[in-house]
Amino acid sequence: MGHGGQRDPSEYRKITAQVFYDTSRRKNGVRPCPGQGFPTDMKIECSKEIRDYPVGTKVLLDVVETDKGGSRPFLYSSYKWEHEVVE
Repeated sequence: MGHGGQRDPSEYRKITAQVFYDTSRRKNGVRPCPGQGFPTDMKIECSKEIRDYPVGTKVLLDVVETDKGGSRPFLYSSYKWEHEVVE
């Protein structure tokens, strides 16, 4: 997948995620589907292309858990990484 950065490749996980309407941000967001090993309310930072899919769309993508400066943990998937629509 061509992951950049300083992380060990074993830190990346392929999961199924779903587009949802994030009422707190008033726009679409992406979160893990149930059974993926992450809380379903954990946000995924990813490409705008994925967030532009219709609400309910499921995608398979690589993520890594991270935080920025001690913020609440979230999942990250670079906009450069490939993804696959599964539903």
